[in-house]
Amino acid sequence: MRLSTFRTAVLSAALCWSLAAQPGRGPALRSPDVSQDGKVTFRLRAPNAKEVAVTGIGQRLAMQKDDQGIWSATTDVLKPNIYTYSFSVDGASFPDPANSQLKTSFGSVGESMVHVPGPVVWEPAEGPRGTVAHHFYHSALIGDNRDFYVYTPPNYDSKRKEPYPVFFVLHGLGDEAGSWLNVGAANVILDNLINQGKAKSMVMVNTLGYGTADGPRGAMGAGMIPAFASALVDEVLPQVEKAYHVSKDRSQRAIAGLSMGGAEALYTGLHNIDRFAYVGSFSGAFVMWPRADPAPPAEAGRGGRGGRGRAPVTDADFEKNFPGLDAKSAGPLHLVWIACGLDDGLNGVNRQFKTWLKSKNVPFTDVEVPGYAHVWPLWRQNLAELAPMLFQAKSK
Repeated sequence: MRLSTFRTAVLSAALCWSLAAQPGRGPALRSPDVSQDGKVTFRLRAPNAKEVAVTGIGQRLAMQKDDQGIWSATTDVLKPNIYTYSFSVDGASFPDPANSQLKTSFGSVGESMVHVPGPVVWEPAEGPRGTVAHHFYHSALIGDNRDFYVYTPPNYDSKRKEPYPVFFVLHGLGDEAGSWLNVGAANVILDNLINQGKAKSMVMVNTLGYGTADGPRGAMGAGMIPAFASALVDEVLPQVEKAYHVSKDRSQRAIAGLSMGGAEALYTGLHNIDRFAYVGSFSGAFVMWPRADPAPPAEAGRGGRGGRGRAPVTDADFEKNFPGLDAKSAGPLHLVWIACGLDDGLNGVNRQFKTWLKSKNVPFTDVEVPGYAHVWPLWRQNLAELAPMLFQAKSK
């Protein structure tokens, strides 16, 4: 199910559930309600519910019911950001039926989103805005119908003399092609950086990140990431080059991603150095790379988001995935950028891989951010830090 159809289905389901929870109609509820000081009030009409809470926005927040059957709760002051949350109603989880802003996920209802405004790079600012187009195609390599999004920058000119650089930005496990736009605000981040003269005017591509036809269910399979890399290079990239005024010069191509997308970006970029000059990973799930000694199928199937249930990653796994990678073969790369939060459970395997890169004399930029785990606020920050580094002249 694609994004527009999925959103309609989710909102319809949420609305039906909301109406079923209340006998008769009442006045429309305002939820979420963001105050000027950064507090957020949530409301839900559910007169027959026994226990209701807000989950996913910090600690579980219990809601209180008034004599009209409306439950409400207010947070402490929140920092400017984009937050996700759900309502827990007698143990069942639902999005907020009064809120049309959804963080959609691959094949699931997802969560509601609330935006606390403030002076951050993903806050829409004055200036021209870029445009996002949604594309669909049949993948002969993967064997399914899939999609990708293309962002063109403010004042995009398909006839300008100089073609635009192109930046592939990949989502994480469980998400979908539009997640970097839907919750990552990547288009807004690029708009702001480009308008401020901090980043080159560029085209961004966000493509479905699964190298299997069954989405996240097959994501821990040994062939998933190699198949995805092939689909990106041999199917998506040619379509983008045909439809948009983008450069075919490797020095004008970049690829980065978060979690699963970080593992895919490094795999794709380091296997296609003749095509990409800039490679980045945000909280990369390197546990998802093919293994030198693969786990039995039953064990691999329990890998989950962080690869839990699988044997620890070793240098032999890195050797298997990147044979021949050394200072000479990596020489044409302008930038390898590896970032991770210090509180992220994946920081250990990130450090392992960076140590292995050092043993191969492959240069990279090491970014470890204190106070962050595996979360979107860090990945937006990562994107905002990396984008200005792209498509600059390589210094010697």
